[in-house]
Amino acid sequence: MTGYIVEGKSDQLRVQSVDPHAHFVILNGISFRHKERRAIEQALTICNEVYVLTDPDEPGDKIAHKIMESYPEIKRIPIDPNKARNVRERRYKYGVEYCSNQYLKETLPGI
Repeated sequence: MTGYIVEGKSDQLRVQSVDPHAHFVILNGISFRHKERRAIEQALTICNEVYVLTDPDEPGDKIAHKIMESYPEIKRIPIDPNKARNVRERRYKYGVEYCSNQYLKETLPGI
């Protein structure tokens, strides 16, 4: 089983649509406290591989680097901002939840 560390429930639902058997650690934003550390350590125990799958923006980059510093065995799956973009009120928002299923199938390992 593959594990993914994601920022929120919307990210989990999007990834689950292409990898229904995956295990998820949901950060609920960019939180990385004791509760999240315990969940990551559990994922490392029960999953074959665990990946960071955060939004291609500054907060996503920041939390991904913190996680990878604490857990060097975890790798980040890079997300192309152009494939994770949504327009809201004439501004772009970037997020894993905006990626197409086809893009995720091509990007996620082992799918």
